[in-house]
Parts: sequence; structure tokens; C-alpha cells
Amino acid sequence: MKNISMFFMSLVFMEGVFGETVSVKEGKPITLHTGLTEIQKDDMMDWTFGAEQNLIARVIKENIPTIFDTELNGKFKGRIQLSGPTGDLTILNTRSSDSGDYEVSNSTNIFKKTFRVRVDSGLSPGAIAGIVVGVIVLVAAAVFGIYFGYRKKGQML
Repeated sequence: MKNISMFFMSLVFMEGVFGETVSVKEGKPITLHTGLTEIQKDDMMDWTFGAEQNLIARVIKENIPTIFDTELNGKFKGRIQLSGPTGDLTILNTRSSDSGDYEVSNSTNIFKKTFRVRVDSGLSPGAIAGIVVGVIVLVAAAVFGIYFGYRKKGQML
């Protein structure tokens, strides 16, 4: 029985090592799910952000979730919601600066999960390329129109 529980604990830890990549359009909310149905009694879940692993939120079982934003100068102010029962983290009105690595772990370090979040500006690379090509075509047409207009006028004089 002990070997089986160690196996499952290592699977949970390994999931955190490899992480999960999620994308969201800028301005939309995103929820990072811990996958837990309930935080264990007397356990604590911490959410961190970035390479410096700044603490942004904490849930202590049977207490109100707490948002920490002092280390990041109000970066997430008013935009984070935290589920007390599961520890799920929701970021409202996402910004491109919210892109990065998020990690959730419990106080005993048995549970650890990482998320790589990418906030997209809303335009796909194909759409951006289409806009650039369209602008180039319009500018070229205007230049040729002006050039041939002056040339034709010059021949008439």
C-alpha cells in the first residue's frame, strides 16, 4: 500500500514539473484548475507567478482565500478570484503582461502544478500578415497612381 501511495504522489509531483500550457485572448478571463475537488483540512495552497515565483494568492482550508499583490506593485489588483474549496485561480480581464509561468503547490509539497499562460493580443499571425500585405498593396497602388498621373499630365503639356 505504501508503494502505491508513493507512486501516486510522484505522479502528482511530476505533473507539476512538466506543466500545462494554456492560451487566452487578451481581455478574456482564464481559470487555472488545480484538478482538486477539495483542499485537505489544515493544508495551504500557494499560487506564484513568474521566474521569481512572487506569491500572488493563498488558500487555507476553511478560511477566506487571500490575494497577495504587494510584490508585483498591484499587477493583478482586482482581477484575481480564488476558489476556496479547490484552490482554482481565475484571472479576469487578462493582459499580455499576464503571460508567464504560474505555479500552485501545497504546504507539504506533495502537490505541485505549473501552468504556462500565453495571453494573445487577439490577432493571429496570419491576420497580421494579411494586414501588412494589404497596406503594402495600397501604398504601392497610390505611388503608381501618382507617378502615372503626373507622367500622363506631363505628356499632355
